[in-house]
Amino acid sequence: MIFFVWALQCLRCSDTFEPRLCNRIEACNKGEDCTKTVNRTVINSKRDGSSHIPGVVLCTECCVGDLCNSEGCGAVGYPTSRGPLCYDCRDIHAPHDCHKIAPCSSNEKCLVEERTVFGQRYFTSRCEHGQTCESLALYPSAFGRRRAVGDKCHQCCHGDLCNNNCNLANGVTASSTAQTVRSTTSAPVSSNVAFFAKTTLVSSSGRIIFNQTSVNIGGGYNAGSGLFTCPHAGIYMFAFGIDSHGYSVQTYLTRNGRAVGVAAITDPKMSSIDDSSTAFAVLRLNTNDEVVVQRDGSQDPNNGFFAGWQISPLDIDAVAFTVALNTSSYSSSQIPFNSVTYDNRGSYQSINHSFTALESGLYVIGLTGEQTRGQYGDLGIQINGNTDRSMPAFTALLSSDTSSTNIVFNDVIVNTHHDYDHLTGEFTCSVPGTYLFTWNAVTNGHSLRTRLVIQIKGGSTITALDIVGEENKGDEYDSSTGVFIYSLNSGDIVRIVKTTGKVEGGYSSFSGWMLF
Repeated sequence: MIFFVWALQCLRCSDTFEPRLCNRIEACNKGEDCTKTVNRTVINSKRDGSSHIPGVVLCTECCVGDLCNSEGCGAVGYPTSRGPLCYDCRDIHAPHDCHKIAPCSSNEKCLVEERTVFGQRYFTSRCEHGQTCESLALYPSAFGRRRAVGDKCHQCCHGDLCNNNCNLANGVTASSTAQTVRSTTSAPVSSNVAFFAKTTLVSSSGRIIFNQTSVNIGGGYNAGSGLFTCPHAGIYMFAFGIDSHGYSVQTYLTRNGRAVGVAAITDPKMSSIDDSSTAFAVLRLNTNDEVVVQRDGSQDPNNGFFAGWQISPLDIDAVAFTVALNTSSYSSSQIPFNSVTYDNRGSYQSINHSFTALESGLYVIGLTGEQTRGQYGDLGIQINGNTDRSMPAFTALLSSDTSSTNIVFNDVIVNTHHDYDHLTGEFTCSVPGTYLFTWNAVTNGHSLRTRLVIQIKGGSTITALDIVGEENKGDEYDSSTGVFIYSLNSGDIVRIVKTTGKVEGGYSSFSGWMLF
């Protein structure tokens, strides 16, 4: 037999300007009540009449009821119309160990969730956007791994101090609103969101429209307008690339009209030079947020691609960050990415410009840079997300220069399912699903074009957009990065081919992983 005992919850603070601004809470013992003693604006719990607060006591009142000492003695309490008061602690051993609270916005709920670090369970409680809570209730999946509902605590609820317990028997959410949504849904709706579109048209407003869509899972991308409208709240990752022939082009990734990423081609050396630029960004989106690629200036790119996918419906369920380089002058060999634009778990350290893995797993790391007059300066973005070793994933490097049509990346770094063959350079799908592939090709003194090719088992061939790079000077390098998303079946084969030029070894790579 199990009993639940409810203790009176009182505010306890010193030197607080107003009682309702106190963010410390404690459970009173049997026979205690809440007291409001005003001298230096002090809030305390009365313990058997023995509490003593120094100073001149102007007013003392006792009350019974959770957080009742947030008002009284002439002080104004919590407003009638407000969001919930939620426990607000990070990485504690048990939810009930939290003694801090925070007022939430009217569109937020209380969240309690669990993660494992170094084999130890830790819990975090905080305010969370209501849309994210609803996404969690309907779509409890994480980036790169399939998780059974309820094997870790992720719960939202609506009501003061409701997030002090993880009851896994109740499933994903303790929210009555979210439970209603789940119970009225006849069948689970997929949370999976991923799209890939290529080629470019430029609208009169400067919006770049990638009008050929090969994947649009979740229906968020509109090939007619070039606009991605977020169907489900969560953490998303975007990649976009452009190419030009002998001229500078600058483009921005925008969220709700605000620039959040840059892909630029700068300082072309001559009119016959092909060049390309690719950028990545991690964004936290709410439902109906709009993401689009905009041109800056009057020059249009020749071609390009735009891709995006959901990493996780919940901030804490993945590790993700984006940082940028905001200086072109530094002396160290380590690139000092000094502007953190997103970091949901505090994994990136600005002091030493490094990422620290918070838990074991496979991590996807991306890096882009734009070289200007021999120096890296205009752009630097680094992103990541983690995945599980049970999911297919690989990374391989090219160890030596090659002019062969089929590029064999022979130095394998990661190959979880052994689906990548370092002798042929081919990835053969063994687990059906939607995959993301990215490759980086470096050239030195050559015009270079590479593309990803998919050989459908027993059928046709799918080709991605050509990725271009050119550097006519023999002592200088140029790199180009491609991204492609496609749904594969067992037996489908993926490889990277070169159509023109020579690929430099030691710098070029090929990676892929299953999204879902």
